[in-house]
Amino acid sequence: MSTAPSPSRRSLLAVFARRAELRQTRRAVATSVLRSLGQAIVVAVLALPFAALWGVGHAQIDDYLGPHQVKFASNYRGEVQIDLGPLGNAYLPSPRAPLGLTITVGGVGAVAGREASMFSEATLAAYAGIVAEPEEAVAGVVERLADDAVGETLKAELVLLAGFALWLTRRKLLAPWLVRAVPLRRAAVAYLAVLAAVFGTVLAPQRQAEGIRVPVSLNLGRTFSGLTVDSLLLADGLDRGVSGIRLLTKRQQKAVASYVATAGDQLSQQAARLPQAAPGETMLLGFSDLHCSQTVTELMRQLVLLTEPAQVLSSGDDTVNGTAAERFCITREVAMAGDRPFVVATGNHDSDVTESQLRNARALVLDGSPIESAGLTVLGDDDPEHNLPFSVQRDLDRPESEEQLGQRLVDVARGKQVDLMLVHQPAASAVVMGAPDPPARLVLWGHYHSESGPAVVQHSDGSWTVGMQQGTSGGVRQPTIASFSTPFSPPLISADVYFYFRDDATGLITGVQPVRFLPDAEVVIERRIRTGDLTKLPPSTRLKLTGSSTAPSPTPQR
Repeated sequence: MSTAPSPSRRSLLAVFARRAELRQTRRAVATSVLRSLGQAIVVAVLALPFAALWGVGHAQIDDYLGPHQVKFASNYRGEVQIDLGPLGNAYLPSPRAPLGLTITVGGVGAVAGREASMFSEATLAAYAGIVAEPEEAVAGVVERLADDAVGETLKAELVLLAGFALWLTRRKLLAPWLVRAVPLRRAAVAYLAVLAAVFGTVLAPQRQAEGIRVPVSLNLGRTFSGLTVDSLLLADGLDRGVSGIRLLTKRQQKAVASYVATAGDQLSQQAARLPQAAPGETMLLGFSDLHCSQTVTELMRQLVLLTEPAQVLSSGDDTVNGTAAERFCITREVAMAGDRPFVVATGNHDSDVTESQLRNARALVLDGSPIESAGLTVLGDDDPEHNLPFSVQRDLDRPESEEQLGQRLVDVARGKQVDLMLVHQPAASAVVMGAPDPPARLVLWGHYHSESGPAVVQHSDGSWTVGMQQGTSGGVRQPTIASFSTPFSPPLISADVYFYFRDDATGLITGVQPVRFLPDAEVVIERRIRTGDLTKLPPSTRLKLTGSSTAPSPTPQR
């Protein structure tokens, strides 16, 4: 006679059974998830060559070359085609064949009257920088195309993954007699065959388009060797236009070389009078509105080497139009800082392309959040306004006024120890400087191409904030038909650079010293302007800032 298990024993066995079943279910789910993940990874890897082929061959961007609106589109035709509309087409053998490029040149960007001509003096001046630095101009466009190619590749990869997912679910979507299992070996053979066919088609030599091909010799180096056009009118126009650009470029480069040599000699002769930090001080170099001036960029590089500031600060308008072709401006500008931090709040003449180029050059681009740079806390943001290339028209990049930008930065800085604040326009800085006890030790801005300051705002505790509207470091003035600045011209007005002196113990700015490069290549090193006296700080404030109530000795003025 058998005895039945007790209720408590049955309950315990049921619990163990449920737990075992749950573990098996979890293990099965985990196995299924891992299997699906593995399949997705394998499919993503197998699909990547096709997706990359699509992305590289379908990259497309809109930008500017000189003042002309241009569309760049990659393809696999093995040549560079420049579509100049009614004037005809120009062709160059692609240096990366079979990869090719179609460049469709549109109209001149929002310039008026006589300046809108294809080969006007202003247009030639805009192209002079490209002719002088063709590698950098091309590299700037290639960077943007590469970014777009990555995006197109990701899109194609997602489409292929979605297609594979639909193929996996075909058993649920189709009748059983329509679904056949595909052996792995057959699938591998089919994949390799399709891969070979697709890449073979792309890599096969392309037939040259039929029609007139007139060889043109521009004497612009190997980059333009093999140039042909399909219009005699275009051949004549290119010969005249490029000759004008070359002549203008040579004149500019000669004038720049002479200016840099003369101003550089003056810098060396006045080395003893150059700004220099006293013991217990940190010296910063600030500037604004360089506008791509390669002349002043070179002189600022020499100035940095001679003075060795702790870091370099730009309050914007580093370029003229914010186009991809202005990459040469950015790379040289950031390089002049050497191994020092280069911090920038971009201006209305810069763009998202400019910011990307700055980051690629390892600059610290401010975006509204405090950053640490060489032991200092820096706050700033890009200008909400943006000039359309080659136009005085401005658009808002975001729904924010200059005043709202200034107030937002004040709100972020409250309760923090912000050493430096950078904005571009005076309307934003006015809000910061007008706030009770402005929450930054030094506030820099530009935009007007004219100097104002230094302004000192006294705090309730006896400390202070220094504000400075910096003049144009590029020596740029408003253009006229007879006179306009280009990246390769000497300064047309005083090109101003500023040195700021920060007391390490208190963090307060005690002086400003301008250095000016005049249009005649004279270098003027101004005397240091005192902005505050540390000996007059209240003992309680000195104790709060330094941990000591002992007053320092006055800083000697140079």
